[in-house]
Amino acid sequence: MRVKNSFKVVRADDKVTFNLGTVVESLQGAGLLTDEAIRLARALEKHYRQKNAKEVKLAALVNTLGELVEEAHGPDAAVRFRGQPPPFAPLKVRDEGGAEVPFSRRNLAGSLEKQGYSFKEASALARQIEQELRRGGSDLITPPELARQTALAVGARYGHEARARFEAAQGQPSELWVRQRDGVRVPYSRGILAQSLMALGLGPELSHQLAKRAEVMLWRLGERELPVSAVRASVKRLLLQEAGEEFVRRYELLRALRRPERPLIILIGGAPGVGKSNLASALAYRLGLPRIVSTDAIRQALRSLISPELSPELHTSSFTAWRAELLPSENPKPKRKRVVRGFQRQVQQLTAPLHAIISRSVEEASSIVMEGIHLVPGFIPLDGFEGATVIELVLTVSDPELHQSYFGVREVQTHSRRHREHYLAHFDEIRMIQDFCAAQAKAEGVPIIEAGNFDTLVEGAIEHILNAALAERTESPSEETLTPELAES
Repeated sequence: MRVKNSFKVVRADDKVTFNLGTVVESLQGAGLLTDEAIRLARALEKHYRQKNAKEVKLAALVNTLGELVEEAHGPDAAVRFRGQPPPFAPLKVRDEGGAEVPFSRRNLAGSLEKQGYSFKEASALARQIEQELRRGGSDLITPPELARQTALAVGARYGHEARARFEAAQGQPSELWVRQRDGVRVPYSRGILAQSLMALGLGPELSHQLAKRAEVMLWRLGERELPVSAVRASVKRLLLQEAGEEFVRRYELLRALRRPERPLIILIGGAPGVGKSNLASALAYRLGLPRIVSTDAIRQALRSLISPELSPELHTSSFTAWRAELLPSENPKPKRKRVVRGFQRQVQQLTAPLHAIISRSVEEASSIVMEGIHLVPGFIPLDGFEGATVIELVLTVSDPELHQSYFGVREVQTHSRRHREHYLAHFDEIRMIQDFCAAQAKAEGVPIIEAGNFDTLVEGAIEHILNAALAERTESPSEETLTPELAES
């Protein structure tokens, strides 16, 4: 940069010389790659040189740079840039006495050199730490926050042992603890919070960004141990700012589903090979539900009690149950009515046991996820479960080739216990059963979810569950209760 042509950036109380590197670091902090950050920084510099500017107010410079970022990389990148302290505005550290002193990258690097890092290593760490602090969105930080960020940077570059040595030198661990309502302390986890936010329908990038910002907000409270209500309040404020009131309500609903006052019963039906088991596991994990029940397991238990002579349909696959009514000499091709009739007979034999399991769960206020081909809408009477939130879903795979490919995946997942060839030999019957289940779902008003991309499938299922829970609470406002943080405030 030619100093003779440089211009000044006017801050609130002083002027500093424009520096290309400062702008580049600010853009890198917003997530831009180095080459692109340099290009935009030079475009900004060129813009003011062409205007022969001698002085530029910091607010005007930030606005111009934000427009350049938005034009090149879209509104999300511009929001990230504007959400951090502007370039040329110094970070400040508030000491224990309340005094504010400028953050010094040089002093931080010097302290790291004293711990054995080379000048190059210490300088790189100090630069990285300043960028992370700026990404946090505030120009005022506390010593614990600075120590925590330094520990994270050391650990990321040099491993857990290096982080432990740094924390030991500081005299205390740079960890944020969350105190549950029962008094149990757990470390704050960005990953767990980000996963919860993704369950609301937010994208991975925004979810991790909000989890990180929530952590920064909590550190600024000045305490190393905080009640869980403080975490929830911070998350709700961020959701309101970045995603709107609808996602705040979804966050509340997701929490309510994980700790429900009334049991949550999720019933997942669909033909073989559409991903019912995988979806049940994902929903149970994300929603924190304790039990998963498979209708195949219930059928197997009944087989041990009822002989094949007494109930031949029970001792066959759901898609070959129609053959139980044939004579040994008969070998007709499968027809839809016959296949569906045999399937219905097997379903009807499981209806009472499945209804009993649901009833027991409701009585014990125990939430469950139940999955299986035998969960056909309209067969199990659900009218008597007013004390529970019962949600039915049916999965389908419209593309036959994609459906066939899933049996190969399942063969691998079950270590060849479920051979692909067996299912493909009866694929026509399986598709007939899928059509029947979809028709029943449509007739009963049960959501049908296309089981394509698994992440999309899980998000779609959670969307239906949250919407159903929201509709139920809207219809029964008297049953709503205060959330823990509202009750405590």
